[in-house]
Amino acid sequence: MRVVFLILDAMPPGVVSPTATPNLWAQVLEGGRAPMGGQSLPISVTYSNHAAFMTGVGPEQTGLWGNAAWVDGKFLPTYEAGPRATTLFDRCKQADLRAVVAVGDHKLITTMGALVADRTWPPTAETPVGADLDAFGYLADSAVIEAVGRMDLEADLIVLHLNEPDTTLHVYGPDSVEFAEQVGLSDASYGQLVEFLKPDWDNTILITVSDHQQEQITHPESVNLRAACDEQGWNANVVHDGTAAVLVGELQPDVVRAVDGVEAVWRADEQTLIAWTEPGRMFSIREPRIKGNHGSPRCRPQVAIISGGHELVPALARQIETRRPTTLTWAPLIQSLLGFEGSALD
Repeated sequence: MRVVFLILDAMPPGVVSPTATPNLWAQVLEGGRAPMGGQSLPISVTYSNHAAFMTGVGPEQTGLWGNAAWVDGKFLPTYEAGPRATTLFDRCKQADLRAVVAVGDHKLITTMGALVADRTWPPTAETPVGADLDAFGYLADSAVIEAVGRMDLEADLIVLHLNEPDTTLHVYGPDSVEFAEQVGLSDASYGQLVEFLKPDWDNTILITVSDHQQEQITHPESVNLRAACDEQGWNANVVHDGTAAVLVGELQPDVVRAVDGVEAVWRADEQTLIAWTEPGRMFSIREPRIKGNHGSPRCRPQVAIISGGHELVPALARQIETRRPTTLTWAPLIQSLLGFEGSALD
């Protein structure tokens, strides 16, 4: 059995259709999808969700609430903290199974703990010299496709990632013509990756997901929780994470909720609050420079499709059709498929 986990960064499940995404739709027909999509972690951002994809462990255990991790009394970028739990790559190494990885966001290599895999691209958490990059400096989908085309895909676990949907959404927003065009381009890129898998299709279970979606930023002013903390004299550490924010300190939810532009506040644990903005707004220390962002619960829906030629695909597809998967669903499922401890969809 070969398990392939393919992530289309920020792709909204609602765009998957026979006309807009024929390659994705072909996989829906061959297997099945979650009708409401999957659901991200409470903060709908890239790095914490990718770490959880590979571990099945949530932020309550790891401190990886968003794109920053609360570790030993301070915030670190999630890609510096690492996944902070045993990963699927660790399990493959222990079981002498082969794992290969190719990602469009080079920082995912350390975020997911992928350096222990048998083959990674890029080989380090840096962009390769001369590779095609997108508008935010991440690897273009064409560069990922070229790299995968050179890889030996005879492996037990393959993790693939395309980043351009996320970058296009940030630059232009989900309501833009540019993103509508990107949907088609990303679907074509996805189709090329599927073609690379076809030689061993009967042995393949393909899990296609996204980590979150995005929302349009329309308000000309950001919500600056850092400034609010300074002005009010609150003793808190704050990370702005798009349309969500993480606050660690001695704070009550109601005082944060009173800040203009904050829609709601949720207590994650004794010291951690999660806030999110009103629709159209984002957290930042400066005026918005992008048209799309994510982080709030409004961006939690994920693409969730199971397909492939393996005999287990129909039964697995029926499970996600009747029980909505989350970010934390996939690692236990893959563990079960590859014969590790853990049961599917627990």
